[in-house]
Amino acid sequence: MSQETLKVPIGPATVEYGSTIFDITKGGVEFEVTTNTKDITVDQYGDAPIDTVLKGRICNVMVPFALHDLAKLADAIPNSKYTTDGTKSKLEVYGDAGFRLLKTAKPLIIKPTDPDATADDWITVPLAAALGDPKYTFNSDNERVAQLRFVGYPDTTNKGLLYVLGDETVVEGGAG
Repeated sequence: MSQETLKVPIGPATVEYGSTIFDITKGGVEFEVTTNTKDITVDQYGDAPIDTVLKGRICNVMVPFALHDLAKLADAIPNSKYTTDGTKSKLEVYGDAGFRLLKTAKPLIIKPTDPDATADDWITVPLAAALGDPKYTFNSDNERVAQLRFVGYPDTTNKGLLYVLGDETVVEGGAG
């Protein structure tokens, strides 16, 4: 009798954000979805809901980036300017109120590093914007890690698509 192999994934991932790849992390990449709902109640049934209405979904990706790479951080910190003269570099971050994040949104793809992983294991957020709130701890016991947060926006040009689990190239009615 043969034993069926169960697919229970484990291990780290890289994150592609536009053309920038965050490939060295410390603490694990996290993908989180929050679904907001409204319970519908009527007097006749008290507090017991007779239905629940979906009000929206939010997705966030947390990337604990472990490298001190200002060029890559520039892509993850909106309203910033990266400058280099070849041997030195700096990242200037501006605090202007009213900066619109959606205009900076680009595709974000989480790709497990498992050698057996395929596009079926990927998570794609078609419109993700970086919030770029790095937090550094300076001590002798821990690596300095920039906790980068990305928020997904519904793609209003694609029926409100928020994220894709699996191979985004699959088309309905395709071969298979």
